[in-house]
Amino acid sequence: MKTLKDVKPGHIGKVVDIKGCDDIKHKLYDLGIIPGVRVEVIQDAPFGGPIKVKVHDYCLALRRKEASCILVEEER
Repeated sequence: MKTLKDVKPGHIGKVVDIKGCDDIKHKLYDLGIIPGVRVEVIQDAPFGGPIKVKVHDYCLALRRKEASCILVEEER
């Protein structure tokens, strides 16, 4: 199983679980990143920058620390 941080741009992952402290889980849940949702990686910024993802009909920029807490099954 991969984390969202490991998914390449243009690929989609289905969220399986979110690990980490409750603060991060609640923040991600509020943003719509919950188990079962599909997340498309749009852009992976160089030099440790944020990861741009599309969830539902909107785009988000996630810190790498947050993306590493999201366990996904890659779909393509």
